Amino acid sequence: MFNISINTKMKNYLFSIYLLFSVPSALIAQQDSIMLDKIYEESLYRGEAYTNLHYLTKKIGHRIAGSAQAEEAVNWSKGLMEKLPFDRVYLQEVTVPYWDRGEKEVAKIVGSNESLAVLALGGSVATPKDGITAEVLEIENLSDLEKHGENVAGKIVFVNKPWDESIVETGVAYGLNSSQRSRGPSQAAKFGAVAYFFRSLSSSPDDAYPHTGGTGYTKGIDSIPAAAISAVSATKLSTTLKANPKLKVYFKQNSAWKGLVETHNVIAEWKGTDKPTDIITIGGHIDSWDVGEGAHDNGTGTMGTLDAMRTLMVLGYKPKHSIRLVFYMNEENGVQGAIKYGEEASQKKEHIVAAIESDAGGFAPRGFDIKASKEKVSWIQNNWKPLFEQKFWVSRFLEGSPGVDSGVWGRQFPNTIMFNFRPDPHRYFDLHHTEKDVFEAVDRRELQSGVAAIASLLYLLDQHMEEIQ
Repeated sequence: MFNISINTKMKNYLFSIYLLFSVPSALIAQQDSIMLDKIYEESLYRGEAYTNLHYLTKKIGHRIAGSAQAEEAVNWSKGLMEKLPFDRVYLQEVTVPYWDRGEKEVAKIVGSNESLAVLALGGSVATPKDGITAEVLEIENLSDLEKHGENVAGKIVFVNKPWDESIVETGVAYGLNSSQRSRGPSQAAKFGAVAYFFRSLSSSPDDAYPHTGGTGYTKGIDSIPAAAISAVSATKLSTTLKANPKLKVYFKQNSAWKGLVETHNVIAEWKGTDKPTDIITIGGHIDSWDVGEGAHDNGTGTMGTLDAMRTLMVLGYKPKHSIRLVFYMNEENGVQGAIKYGEEASQKKEHIVAAIESDAGGFAPRGFDIKASKEKVSWIQNNWKPLFEQKFWVSRFLEGSPGVDSGVWGRQFPNTIMFNFRPDPHRYFDLHHTEKDVFEAVDRRELQSGVAAIASLLYLLDQHMEEIQ
């Protein structure tokens, strides 16, 4: 009888210890799961990102930094933020260089009626007023210029390196070729080329649309006009060159820098209740290229992150940390917005504990790349991935890039944990930087699912930031 009594007391003691340490943890996980359910329901039933995106793309349109449309987007999105219970909404002044494409580009194979689909690369100079007529030198890599030497002079250099379709992670395939876009004109000019064609960074060999994107020049080297050529036109030109290596192409474009313009980042702040000086930054860039409507790049990122915050607000959530929404200006053509944001935050010695960026389109959410130590990434994988994976089909929580804007200002905040929203990658680079990037290419359910994933991550960060640390 005595032994049984001792055993019972011991069991009760052990059970109380279990309750003390295990049940609160289980209850917290359950509370988190319930909150995520509410977030997804709100976003999928009553989300506003898709409706706001329609206005941004159809009423305002594309928004290259420095343009009237970009500033219209700034003022309109500020008005959207002011309708929500933020504690402060304001504009942050940013000076950007304004590049204008001018009249539509023309490229034709001389002696035929064959036109080539081209777009001036962002930052490119114009051709002479009457255009350029020259032979074409086709190469696959910039490094091939060395072996052609003096034969480059007076020619249009045509870099025709196809996309590696075997790479599922399309951002990697993009990165493998993108340096030839940014460095190509200067490298070709060093050898005396008169113009530069770059095979578009497209995920489809059947893509008839050229994809623009930023390029640059090197001080002390002549600036030559540069354009992206569509995959279909690149194949056409390559095939024709094999039959006639001496063929000539007529090329004319009218792009030019138009000076500096004063514009803005758009910022809204939601003050935290427990740690108001600890800041979580969320957002994406409000500008776009000057073709299409800037829907996936990056209308979905800005309208999505705004709607993620609206979702938490209408659910009655009160953040522990201050949350700051930032729409950056000029990610596409110089990242001046991110630079300015980082400079001011650093000067004020702000404590930015975490950041979330959305700039990879509005397709079905797959997860987040994380810029943090392996230990912190592992903690997130163990504790948060199970909340997302089975019910919401969001499973990517991997060490990776923080995103372009966060990566720029984050150099001054090396201890900030950064998350880069990753939707399904397969279709993004079919639309990226083209006339096809329009509202109709966005699916409402995919976009609002991404909003829910971002809002859920934001909630978990705010609730458990100190546990990650």
